[in-house]
Amino acid sequence: MSLILKRLSDIKAIEANFILEKFMPIPKNAVTLLSATGGVGKTRLSLIMADRHIQATEEKVALWLTEDYPGQVRASVDEMIKNNITKESSLNKMLLIINEPPQLAKRVQGVFKANYEEITKIGESLVLANVKFAIFDPLLAFYGGNENDNSEARVFIQTFAEWAKKAEITSLIIHHANKDGGSRGATAFHDGVRARYELDIPRNKEGEPNQELIQQGFRVAKLKKDNWGIRKHLWKLTEGKDDITLKVMPRMTREIITEYKE
Repeated sequence: MSLILKRLSDIKAIEANFILEKFMPIPKNAVTLLSATGGVGKTRLSLIMADRHIQATEEKVALWLTEDYPGQVRASVDEMIKNNITKESSLNKMLLIINEPPQLAKRVQGVFKANYEEITKIGESLVLANVKFAIFDPLLAFYGGNENDNSEARVFIQTFAEWAKKAEITSLIIHHANKDGGSRGATAFHDGVRARYELDIPRNKEGEPNQELIQQGFRVAKLKKDNWGIRKHLWKLTEGKDDITLKVMPRMTREIITEYKE
């Protein structure tokens, strides 16, 4: 391979771009990781992010939500529409991918490597459909390696990041968190993305669940990694804080609230 060398003085300076700047900023044409424990609302939040992006840009969003049936996704969105959390006009630009998820990185004849053929097919299909924002839920549905192996995780996440850049598709990967709310498994998952948020229930100063805010359907997204300057947009929404409180579901019944008590 011949190296391509270019003087830095000949390169035009370009600022990083973001989508959802007025809601929950993430870097454009890059990969963001959203982690949370089960039942907190990460899939619902991703649906709201899709809706907000469509409302702001009229661009299509593809959602590969492997843990829910299409009818369940539609029921969740209908519920949020009814409660003025999302807009009905976004439905025709929310594209559900209903294929079985392929393993985009796996071990072949003893060697762990990226499945470039499958990744290319996905990219070509999304580009052909004019999709600009894609959501993958959860990470492990597309990953055929050892969750705790950094070398394998790095192959997967770096290949995903290269794909997002080349296809010019902003990508959000949803990942299950450990019991403390942090990103589960290898640190390479965290290292290989340009931004990472953790989603949690609202808590008081003592760290106990804030039952009033939980009942109202609020969650807290905490920025845990920022390579490209998300904070300059996020802080405009939060008065200088890395945490943003978002409404992700309708007002909850008292029976459901008990599930979040510790």
